[in-house]
Amino acid sequence: MADLDYAGLSDEDAKAVKRAIARHENFHGYIPSHSLEFIVRNYRMLASLGILEEPWIDAYMHASHLSMIGETVVRAVFDACERARLLKLKPLGDAIALGRDRRDRITLFRGCAGPVHTLGMSWTPSLDKAIWYAAKHAEYYHLDNKAVYVTTVPIKDIYCRLDHYDDDFIVYPQEVWCVDVPAKEFRLDRPR
Repeated sequence: MADLDYAGLSDEDAKAVKRAIARHENFHGYIPSHSLEFIVRNYRMLASLGILEEPWIDAYMHASHLSMIGETVVRAVFDACERARLLKLKPLGDAIALGRDRRDRITLFRGCAGPVHTLGMSWTPSLDKAIWYAAKHAEYYHLDNKAVYVTTVPIKDIYCRLDHYDDDFIVYPQEVWCVDVPAKEFRLDRPR
């Protein structure tokens, strides 16, 4: 634990995190405003200690956006996680059965808005939800250029399924393409 970087944490918070790590407990709750940065600085060591997955899932789910750390780092942290442990914490569940095809692949969607579309790792099995997310981001951040992307990925490539508000499959797709969605469909009152 001596090799972990506790910069930015108060002495009290650092001690609480050290105690949680020593007990192999999730430390996110002790530093919810700082856990994302703490994990990014220390993810390799946390993985070697076997304590990365649970706090990373909590930090990822509660981050308002991840642009400050970038897609490459987000993927590196997920890659450092033990996939079996991620799936035990957040199994794929029944939602995967609904979208599965005969070749054990699933089609997923992602809604984006703004001048640059970051395709990220959070994808939904619902076209309606992806359209709604694009509309929500556009409205909340006063953005234009709404779009929905689609991908079909092997189920084995999915890291886990988050269920904070909706089904969110964590995956890094190799190929994506844009869905032609009529402008009038980008609205917040659509069912999701």
